[in-house]
Amino acid sequence: MYKFKPFVFMEHAANGPERPKARSGHRIACDYRNLYSYGGFNPCISDTDPDMRDDQTWVASKPLFKELWRFNLVSERWKRLPGQENMPNELASNAVILSGNALMVYGGTGVPFGESCSNQLYVCNVNDGTMKIVPATGELPEPQYGQALVYHGSYLYTVGGTTGYEYTCDIHRFDLKNGIWETVYVCSGRDESEPHGRYRHELAFDGKMIYVLGGGTSTESFGFSKIPAFDLETNRWRILNTHGDSDETVATLPRVPAPRRCHGSVQYTDERTGTTSVVISGGYNGDWVFSDVWRLNLSTLQWTHLKECSLPCPVYFHSAALIPEGRMYIFGGIVKVNNKVQRTNAVYSAWLTIPKLSEICWQALNYYYPKLRDCSPDILLHIGIPLKFVQRFDFYDW
Repeated sequence: MYKFKPFVFMEHAANGPERPKARSGHRIACDYRNLYSYGGFNPCISDTDPDMRDDQTWVASKPLFKELWRFNLVSERWKRLPGQENMPNELASNAVILSGNALMVYGGTGVPFGESCSNQLYVCNVNDGTMKIVPATGELPEPQYGQALVYHGSYLYTVGGTTGYEYTCDIHRFDLKNGIWETVYVCSGRDESEPHGRYRHELAFDGKMIYVLGGGTSTESFGFSKIPAFDLETNRWRILNTHGDSDETVATLPRVPAPRRCHGSVQYTDERTGTTSVVISGGYNGDWVFSDVWRLNLSTLQWTHLKECSLPCPVYFHSAALIPEGRMYIFGGIVKVNNKVQRTNAVYSAWLTIPKLSEICWQALNYYYPKLRDCSPDILLHIGIPLKFVQRFDFYDW
């Protein structure tokens, strides 16, 4: 029997002949139809691997993946998109944001890490894979990787990152209309509210404040009891005190997430309450790999440990994204299973909110009738499937 289960991870089996190799350091984004995965790294693929040995793009770019993949969330089929010839060589620890059919890709590093970094912005059309560099003038940021992005108005804000040797928490913004970079804030160390430089952190944004969540350097990770926040109205940093989980039934559990970097993060707003929250998952602190999932209410700065929503296994250098209906997807990363560390190409998802009843019905219908994924649009419409659900199928190749 189908049963809707919020806060429970499920694994998605890959259908069809194509599937990406296990990877870390990639980035994903989602819309209502597909998950998109850009770049990544895996030094453990053999030169004799039958899937890769004749792939000339891989032969030239290994151990980095010069790839953009599309995973349809209904059919659960992967497809590698064309356009690799226009992708940059810096394919690990980029920052990405999806807006419509445009995947904005910024920063990143090649191999060896830090030897070649990027300060270029690319825009990739997720329908056909075409990728173009965005011309830019002004005060370009230093080439880095492991930075994070916020999209607000016509501006793209980049926060933090590393050259491989130095770490910053500087803020720059790019005017997407005029193609001009501006420096917003450069940390000098003279203001006690300035955060430490870091990479592989995550950001939350409430329209006024940019919240910096975790991250670290090669030797340390930053915590979550106090979080740095940048006020876009005053152009000042603030250090905000968060509140620990108020669940007193398990006194031995931590009240806030342990310090970490290389974790996943998504943000959503509950339509019923208007509350905006950010959810972090997994990560690494140099010694431990985490599987826990935490939610931070941006209005109250209250942490909640989603104990029932633990990841299937500890993971870091993965990537997370959210569909508009409130379901979080996680793909890839470095996992720790039976004390063995390896990369994965698994896709997992969990509902973070209770969606509309029509959404739950759609999930149940696909559960009982999996062959729907093989039907044409005309057949689906003829049998009465609403158009908004038919449009979720990936029919680009029909």
